[in-house]
Amino acid sequence: MTEDVRSRRSALGRAGHTIVRFLARMNAPAYPATPPAWTNAMTMAAVLIFFAILLLHPYDEFLSRTLSGHGPLRETRHLTDIGLSQWYLVPAFVIGVCLIGIDWKSLARTRRAQLGLIYAQATFAFWAIALSGIITNIAKFLIGRARPKFIDTLGPNSFSPFEAGYNFASFPSGHSTTMGAVGAVLALWFPRWRVAIILATMFIAFTRIIAQAHYPTDVVAGYSVGFLFTVGLARFLAGRRTAFVSEGTRFWPVLRFRDHFWERKADLNNE
Repeated sequence: MTEDVRSRRSALGRAGHTIVRFLARMNAPAYPATPPAWTNAMTMAAVLIFFAILLLHPYDEFLSRTLSGHGPLRETRHLTDIGLSQWYLVPAFVIGVCLIGIDWKSLARTRRAQLGLIYAQATFAFWAIALSGIITNIAKFLIGRARPKFIDTLGPNSFSPFEAGYNFASFPSGHSTTMGAVGAVLALWFPRWRVAIILATMFIAFTRIIAQAHYPTDVVAGYSVGFLFTVGLARFLAGRRTAFVSEGTRFWPVLRFRDHFWERKADLNNE
C-alpha cells in the first residue's frame, strides 16, 4: 500500500471519527448550569413577530407597489442577490471538508485552537443557513403564496398550498431567511458590530420587496426564521460546548477557542 493511499485512508478515518464524536455530543444532554437553547424572550419575540405579520398583511399590496415603483429605491434591487444562500454555503462547506480530516493530535495547542475555531464556525454557518433554508422551503410548499408578479391578476391573498415551483413560493422569503441567518452568524462573530450587521442584513432582505420578488410580510417572516433559528442553534451548541460556550446568563454565546485564536495571532505578530 502506497504512502498516499495510507494518508487518504487515515484522513477518512479521522473525518469519520470527528463526525461520530460530533453526533454523540449533539445527542448528549447540555452541560449543567448552562442556559437553555430557546428562551422565554425568544418565544415572546416569535409571538410579537407573528402578530406584526398579521398587522402588516393588509398593507402588503400598498407597500409592495409603492416600494417597487420608487425611483431611487429601485437601484438597490441589484443588492438582492447577496441573499443567495450558495454564496455562503459553498465556501463554508469547502472549509469544513478541507479541515475535517486533519490530524488534530499532531498539532500544537495554539494551532489546534486556531484551526478548531475556523472549522467549528464554518460548520456552524453551513448548518445554520442550510437548516433554516430547509424550514423556509417546507413552509413555502405548505403555504403556497403567489409571488408579487401576480399582484394584478391574483392579488396579494392568493394561495395554492402544496404546489411546487417558483410562482407560489412567496411566503416566507428564502433570500431573507439567508440574510437572517447570516446576520445572526456575523453578529455572533463580531459582537462590537452587532447592531450595524443586523441593520445591514435587514436592508438587504428589504430589497426583495423592491425587486418585486416578495411582499413585506414574506421578508419579515423569512428574516425572523433565519435569525431566531441561528441564535437558537448557537445556544444549543454552547450548551454542549461545541463551537460556542455560554458566559453566565448572557443571551449571546461566545466563540469557543476565541481567546486561544487571538493568543495565536499575538504569537505570530511577535515572531
